[in-house]
Amino acid sequence: MGRFTTRSLIALGMVVALGLSTPAIAFAGSGTGSSSLRAFHQELEAFLASRKAIQLTFQSAVSSARATFLSALGKTTSSAHRSAARQAMETAIIQAAAARSAALTALGTRPEKFSSRTSH
Repeated sequence: MGRFTTRSLIALGMVVALGLSTPAIAFAGSGTGSSSLRAFHQELEAFLASRKAIQLTFQSAVSSARATFLSALGKTTSSAHRSAARQAMETAIIQAAAARSAALTALGTRPEKFSSRTSH
């Protein structure tokens, strides 16, 4: 009986030691200052900056198309010229939207926090 108790205590001690040390090891590199978190923040900042640049480029193209349209309206008197100017503006806006869509597709999806971990 003494041997069984000794072995049980040793086994229990090993289980407790493993149970306490495993979570500490698992979370050792996941603190707020870890390199993976810093890398995630850098990737996220780069992604957001790229997305903002794409949006600003689109807005600039739309503003330019509208300014060109308004300029053409001031110089023209016929409805055919006004219609052509409107059509040119709409075409420019459609092309700008297509370019924005292509750029956003090329940019990809937003980085995910701790994306290397698998979900259960």
